[in-house]
Order: sequence, then C-alpha cells, then structure tokens
Amino acid sequence: MKYLRSVRGRMLCIAFVPGGALVVVALVIAFLLVHQANRTRDGAMDMAEAAGRTARAVVDLQGQRSEAMSAPDQRTAAYANFTQRIDTAIAGLREYARHAPDAESAYQQTTAVELLSVAEGMDRSDSLALAGIDGVTRRPFTEAVAAYRAELDRIAPQLTESGRIAYESLTRSADWSRLAAAEDAFAAAEPLPIPESTWRSAAYTVSQQLGLLYSQQSQYAVQLTLDDGRRTLAAAIAASAALLLGAALLLVVVRRLVARVPVPVVPIMVPTMQAAIPRPRHARSRRPRVPEPWPMKAVLDDLRRR
Repeated sequence: MKYLRSVRGRMLCIAFVPGGALVVVALVIAFLLVHQANRTRDGAMDMAEAAGRTARAVVDLQGQRSEAMSAPDQRTAAYANFTQRIDTAIAGLREYARHAPDAESAYQQTTAVELLSVAEGMDRSDSLALAGIDGVTRRPFTEAVAAYRAELDRIAPQLTESGRIAYESLTRSADWSRLAAAEDAFAAAEPLPIPESTWRSAAYTVSQQLGLLYSQQSQYAVQLTLDDGRRTLAAAIAASAALLLGAALLLVVVRRLVARVPVPVVPIMVPTMQAAIPRPRHARSRRPRVPEPWPMKAVLDDLRRR
C-alpha cells in the first residue's frame, strides 16, 4: 500500500490555521461590536421615548394640579398628591439617565432631567400663586421659588453653548424680571408691582422657555447617544474588514511563497504486505554452490608436463 505526502500541502495547511483563526476572531469582534452598537442605539431610542413620555405626563399632571387646587377645601391635598406624582415621574426619568451607555451621555441626559425639574419647580410655585398665597402656602411657595432659581443657576454652566445662550437670553429678558418681581411680592406678602395680566403673560413665557430649554438639552443628549452608537458600528465594520483583509493577504502571501519553494512531492514507500509472506519451497532460488577444490590427478598431470 503506497501513499504520497506533499511538503507544500503541509506548509499551506500550517498557513491556513492562523489565517482561519484570524477570520474567526474578526467575526467574533464584529458580532460583539455590532451588538454593542445596537444596544447603544436601542438605549438612545428608549431614552428619547421615556423623555417624551415623561414630559407629556408632567404637563398633564401640572394641568390637573392647577384645576384641583382651584377648590379651596382641596388645595393642600391636591398640591401634595400631584406634586408627589410628578416627582415620581421625574425620578423614573433620572433612573433612565443613569443607565446611559457612556459617561458623557449620562451626564447630558441627567442635565436634561434637572432642567425638567426646574420647569416643574417654576410651575409648582406658579400653581400656588394662582390658588392664592396664605399663611399655609407661603412657605412652600417661597421654597419652590428659591429652589428652581438656585437649581437653574447651578445647571447653567453644564449646558451646551446653545443652551447657555438660551439661558442667558431667558434670565435677561423682561418677562423673567417681571415674573421675579411678582414672585418676590408674593413671598413678602406685598401687592403685585405689575398688572395681573402682565404677570400671567410673563409666567407663561418663562414656562415655555424653560420647556424649550429642557427639550433642546434632551434632544442633544439623545443625539449624542445615537452618534456614539454609529461610531461603535463604524468601528465594528472597520475592524472586521481590516482583520478579514489581513487574513486574506496572509493566505495569498503564504501561498505564493510556498509555490516558490523547490520541494517536489516526496513519495514515502511503505513496506508491502507481500514481503512478509513466505515464498513456496519450490519457488525459492537455488543457493550458489561453493566451487570444489581441484582434484589431485589434475595437479600431478600438470607437474609431468613440466
């Protein structure tokens, strides 16, 4: 039984092992990075949906709070009930922001949530003022006004460039000054320094500007997360393509180098089975006989001739 082994074939097999391993590694890395990119994109979409859903819920609860507080006998209970529900909704949105895919996205989303809290603080104080400030509600009103003003000043340096411009435009506007004058008058139990219609118009404008500031920051945070997901996906495709290309080049180079190696196909002879089988007795070749010594007569005859 005979068989052949090719030295070049062995060399190609040795080259295919690291090349195949490199291809497997490329596929695994591509799968992991694509999975991470999809998770980042899904997280950004979930955050955008949660932000929009929470903002709508907060606006609805604020309207219900204002309506419920119009009844004097239900004012305190309605304020506490709806305020707690709004705080719970904002806390849920804050929890979403904590699970952002990276630190920068989490930071920007948290800033957006704080802006929503500022808008709620302004509406909270405004609902108290609309219901009428008395000895019971003056303290919660003063605390709400001081809290949302201080929180807005604290968040301002964290905003984007466009956000800071909008913040400065809001705080320097006439509506902001009119609303601040009305709030200070309510806190000090003094009469309004401006007409009520002017106060209501200023309060509506400031509330709208705070809502726009929140929407702008929230959209920026979501877009930042989406961009991070796109970068992750692009990196996955680039890394996988580079690894696959490297593996292909490795195989091509090795194939050409092996083709130049002057190694012929080496046959390896294997003893056959017939060599181990004994031959029949009649088929054996005769052993060569040893030449017999010369006879003595021939020697004597030779001496006589001499």
